[in-house]
Amino acid sequence: MSNLWMRKYEFICKGIFTDPLTVKFSIPFSDTSDTTATSIKVYNLKDETIKEITVRERAILNAGYVADYGAIFTGYLKNIQTQWEGVDKVTTFTCADAPTAYLKETFKKTYAKNTKASLIAREVAAFAGLKIGSIALPVDFTYRRGKTLNGKPKTILEGLAKDCKAKMHITKGALYMVHKNAGIGTGIEISKETGLINHPERIEDEVTETVPSPAVSNSKTTATKQKSEGKDTSDKKKDSKTKKSATTKKTTTRTGYKLKMLLNPRIDTDVIILLKSKTVTGTFRVEKGEHKGDSSGNEWFTECEVYPV
Repeated sequence: MSNLWMRKYEFICKGIFTDPLTVKFSIPFSDTSDTTATSIKVYNLKDETIKEITVRERAILNAGYVADYGAIFTGYLKNIQTQWEGVDKVTTFTCADAPTAYLKETFKKTYAKNTKASLIAREVAAFAGLKIGSIALPVDFTYRRGKTLNGKPKTILEGLAKDCKAKMHITKGALYMVHKNAGIGTGIEISKETGLINHPERIEDEVTETVPSPAVSNSKTTATKQKSEGKDTSDKKKDSKTKKSATTKKTTTRTGYKLKMLLNPRIDTDVIILLKSKTVTGTFRVEKGEHKGDSSGNEWFTECEVYPV
């Protein structure tokens, strides 16, 4: 922790903005498919510099300490606005971690029989301008009768993830479609020595899932089994003799922890950490959080919620 004292930061968007310019930021992250708005403020830029910046520019924010420094945001500029706050001219860069095409463009294509969801996901991601972070599907669903698509990439990818019993999120411009409990890495140590502030705060969260009903007919059980094996049964809706599998809602309570630490660029969605504190020790997965910073003030922290692996 002795090395975590000299801050370092660099915002890249057309130009490179770093010390001595004041930079303030709020960078949220989570394992949901929703895109999050990121706010990065740069103080007292020259008018000619601001005029050169246009929306959809690539935006990268590197931050941390001299001894531990890296990208905490990679995405695209959605909006730029400048206003005066007292004697300071503040330019606010509103960014998103996915290209505009992910939400705005329309993907149209008809796939042949027996096409797998993983192939479709990669093609839709490429169309939307997304890199592939990881596509490791619990079930690589097979569309036995083919599939016709005509919609926004976000909506299509969410549907594919649901069919494959996977979660989906966009992190630093990359698509992740993985098991709901999947993690990244082998474990980053988080302790007082590496920047942990205060004791972990215990949190509880209710999770509701749709599960097969205990009492189902043989035909329904067969259909459910076929779907779990990645076979397309959705087209059987056309057959009036085939009924949908009965389902029910199941709610469980899980326990996790809220952590606060000195700004750590390695903390991000799904990262595996090794937590070591006086009250809690164990292996956890980061589910969501936020990097917060003010290069001219005291704020330079990472906050996150973690759950046992």
